[in-house]
Amino acid sequence: MRILDFSERAFPLFRQLLRFLSTTVVGVAIDVGGFVLLAMIGLPAGIANMTSAGVSVLAVYALSRGMVFPGRHTAGGLLAFFGWYAVSILLFSWLIQWGVDVLAIPELLAKLISLPLSFTLNFIAVRSIFAVVDRGVTRG
Repeated sequence: MRILDFSERAFPLFRQLLRFLSTTVVGVAIDVGGFVLLAMIGLPAGIANMTSAGVSVLAVYALSRGMVFPGRHTAGGLLAFFGWYAVSILLFSWLIQWGVDVLAIPELLAKLISLPLSFTLNFIAVRSIFAVVDRGVTRG
């Protein structure tokens, strides 16, 4: 009986994770494609990452708020979402640039290495942000 209870609770989370993965694939395509183009025209890896990641966040927000974490669009939710991603983009841009400069990792490889960790952290953060925002909206 307890196993059934766990699977009933775990399945919605798994479905949400898979939907987030699908929105992330769209975001990664925009991000990596933009990154490659910007790096090809000579922008430093960190700047190219900030720019391409920023554009992809717009797409991910629109998709994830509609498909993954349905709820009301609020100014607070939007600010929290973009605030988190600003921190995340800065952190991973710095890590990518550090990998390129210090470890001599090729730019695209450094970007690709960062993706699994950024995906995991972003899923946890965005899920938490929207849960708090939605709880606040239903209370108020």
